[in-house]
Order: sequence, then C-alpha cells, then structure tokens
Amino acid sequence: MTKKQKRTFFLVLTGVLTLLVLGASDIFLFPAIERTTQGIRAFDLNALGLSFADAKQFVRLLSEEGKKLYLYAELPLDCVFPVCYTPFFALSLRSLRKKKGLVFALPFLLAAFDYFENSCTAYLLTHPAFSQTVALVARTATIGKSVLMYLTIGILLYNLLKKFLKKRKKF
Repeated sequence: MTKKQKRTFFLVLTGVLTLLVLGASDIFLFPAIERTTQGIRAFDLNALGLSFADAKQFVRLLSEEGKKLYLYAELPLDCVFPVCYTPFFALSLRSLRKKKGLVFALPFLLAAFDYFENSCTAYLLTHPAFSQTVALVARTATIGKSVLMYLTIGILLYNLLKKFLKKRKKF
C-alpha cells in the first residue's frame, strides 16, 4: 500500500469512527439522558454552554439513571470522540490545503478544549454544589470547543469547495 493509500484509508476509517461515535451519542445516549431534564439540553449540546442557573437546573433535574448514563457511558464515549475526529480533521486539512500553517493546529486545539469540557462536565455532575465560577469555566470550555469546531469545519468546507470549483474550471 502506498503512503497516499494508507493516508486515504486512515482518513476514511477515522471519518467512519467519528460518525459512529457521534451517532451513538446523539441517537441513543443524549435522548436518554435528557428525558428527565425538562428540555434543558446536555452540557455538550449547547454551543454557548449552559448558564449557571441552567447548569444547576440540569444537574438538579437529571435522574440518578441519567447521571450514571452521562458519567459512565456518554463521557467515556466523548473521550473517544476526539481520538476519532482529530486525525480525521488533521488529515482532511492536510489533503485539501497546500499551505501549511497554524490551521493544522486547530483539530488538536479543538480536542484539548473538548477534553477540558469533559472534565468540567464530570465535575459539575459529581459536585452538585458547584460555584458560579466553575459553571463559567465549564461554559467557556464549551464555547471554545464550539468555536473551534465550527472554524475547523468551516475551513474544511471552504477548502473542499475551492478544490471542487478549481477542478470544475479545468473541464
């Protein structure tokens, strides 16, 4: 197998794994977790994070079963998620962009924010008397992750479109 074939295989593999992990979370775990929270979305699903009041309300309303599901199924799966999407995004950026630069650090910075957000979520779930400062730190981690995710996907889509249009001009 050539180097390019190996890279393509790994790109497809990490893309499929990313979709599987995302699907498991979004289709099965989060709906089960959120059944008892009266419409308050889980920490990970709010691009702007949860306010202190909403975070408190979410933790208060979350059933014991929902809390266990979040702590022992969703969070471990969410720790696998960056392992899947980081190489996918990094390889995608590498194959679409000729210029190398700071843009290649985005997937790794995104993963760091995701892990930090996961740590904050675990803390909030296991320490229900958390302070407003802790909730703000968690919200900041979520916002940082969201911005980096949208930025990474936006750059990928821009470069994909650019490449598509360039190939189209050749015909």
